[in-house]
Amino acid sequence: MGPPPRRLIVLGLITTLVLALLLTAHYTRASESALVAKVGGKVQELLHSGTSDHKEEEALRKPKEQPKEPEPAVDSGYDHGTEKGSGGVGRHVHVRPSAPTLKSAGFEGCEYPVVIHVTPDGHCTGVLALYGSIVRNVLNQPEELANKTCVHVTYMDPELKSIEEMYKWPARENPFKTPRDCFLLDSTPALNDVVPVRFNALRGIEKPEFMQSQPGWIIALNKIHSWAFDAYPRILLMDADSIAVTDLHLIFNDADPRHTITGAPDQFHNCGDRSRMNGGMILLRPSRYFHISALEAIYDPGSSCVSGHWDQSEQELLNCLCGYQGPAKGIRPEFECALMPLYNSVWPWNFACSAANVVPIRSVHFTGATKPWSVDEKRLHLRFDYGYWGCLKDAARANSLEAVKKCEFPEAEVSRLLTTHELFAPHD
Repeated sequence: MGPPPRRLIVLGLITTLVLALLLTAHYTRASESALVAKVGGKVQELLHSGTSDHKEEEALRKPKEQPKEPEPAVDSGYDHGTEKGSGGVGRHVHVRPSAPTLKSAGFEGCEYPVVIHVTPDGHCTGVLALYGSIVRNVLNQPEELANKTCVHVTYMDPELKSIEEMYKWPARENPFKTPRDCFLLDSTPALNDVVPVRFNALRGIEKPEFMQSQPGWIIALNKIHSWAFDAYPRILLMDADSIAVTDLHLIFNDADPRHTITGAPDQFHNCGDRSRMNGGMILLRPSRYFHISALEAIYDPGSSCVSGHWDQSEQELLNCLCGYQGPAKGIRPEFECALMPLYNSVWPWNFACSAANVVPIRSVHFTGATKPWSVDEKRLHLRFDYGYWGCLKDAARANSLEAVKKCEFPEAEVSRLLTTHELFAPHD
């Protein structure tokens, strides 16, 4: 018998292939049905929680998760019981985040806050006279300054234990019973009604180990803490040996509010020298960030860009921050700075300078000169600047607005004639 015809072989192969495909399709449908039934049941169980008869039983059989052991705290390098950091650039000070300053820390409606630091010595008399001069300015320019001007007096409180506590800026009772001129600051109701006064405590700043300076400059270091007094958008810091004359509001309004620091020029060499800033009058945009940045700098030997040991305390720091000395852009160029015009703060030997007489002199700073409270009172009238200071001191002591109004500072045509550098010697 011969081999089957090729047609039969082909038909057989096709038949076998069709049967195989049919069996495969049947098996696949069966598997899918089983899977749908199984998964669908689980989906139904998930969508309708609690319908499974076995859910509670499975939950009981499932072992409970054990609580995780707390991870050990990472050593930050700081001693959380103090404000000292671990050292190194940017790590000298440790301050914990704290609540923002309350609005009640400042006087409502005060647009021109003046901050004055006092120490319980002759500076008390200086602060009282300065306060009297601010009251006089308000009385003479009520439309611009009345109900918009206030004074905050800062002092170092050894009982203040932390910077975080200081940041609350609560109003304090006057801590001074003596000297009497400090006691009088908020005990002159006639003057206090015109310009309200509040006391705020500063924590003492520990002197950097490498700092070498005269005792007065070391005490002045504490003023850096007032750079954090952010109860107002801007504050005017005035030294106790200053005296206001006029246009207090323009010292604020003429300055760019975007600048962190706007300072009076240092006039030690001559009145045309605009290369350095003097710390006696600073219009500041205060903030905790700026404050902490400044604190870090004073403990960093590399930041003392002039002397290497903070010879002139916070004044050297201001110049190093701003770049008036040291690096061209300053050690912290993020803080914008500017110099005030000369007429904002004139030194006693510079009344004749042309730049001091473009507009009426706005304040006098008795630096580089004998402090007025160290001059024999019988001689104060021999110079108009010292006489003006003495008049305001006496008027403030007397709590007399009429006496304050009578204190006169001469017009530029008179003041510019004083060209002598001869100043009073301190009395014995």
